[in-house]
Amino acid sequence: MADVAHLSGLPIGSVYRHFQSKERLFVEVLDHCFEVWRQAHLSVGDLREPLRRGISDSAGHPGTSPTRPAAFWSIGLVFAFERRLEDNRARQRYLAIRKEMFEFIASRLRASHQGVTNEVAAEPAHDMTVMGRSLTDGFRVAAAAGDDTDFARYAKPAADALESLISARLQEHAERA
Repeated sequence: MADVAHLSGLPIGSVYRHFQSKERLFVEVLDHCFEVWRQAHLSVGDLREPLRRGISDSAGHPGTSPTRPAAFWSIGLVFAFERRLEDNRARQRYLAIRKEMFEFIASRLRASHQGVTNEVAAEPAHDMTVMGRSLTDGFRVAAAAGDDTDFARYAKPAADALESLISARLQEHAERA
């Protein structure tokens, strides 16, 4: 909290008056970053662009200051990995945000594929969310570990693979119908 006070130029008492605890501060940071992420993805035309961006922008520039959405994921990964924080409000909020992201992606999937019902969209949206998280989280960990890799090079193939997965799932549903 002292670092937050110092960086913000506020007295530490003001920081504690606004945020009763570190957990509350992290919850506010997560909510803010999620809103930035959501707004950024509302303007994206197709669903592959967020994945491509997530890999090339967030993980693709190790050693530089992260973008706000990348910072959100970095903070979130700490809460996702740290099981000792099971009862921590910030971890609980991060996990709830991940569920909100699933709903957001499912709604975008339904909007981008005409005639896809909520029931049909649920499975591909889940697949897309799981694979997207796995890819971007994995690339972020590799970048943070200092891997000497051009992550931007892998962004398009990863997005292609994810798009292929979604197409295959939608085709399976069409064949069953």
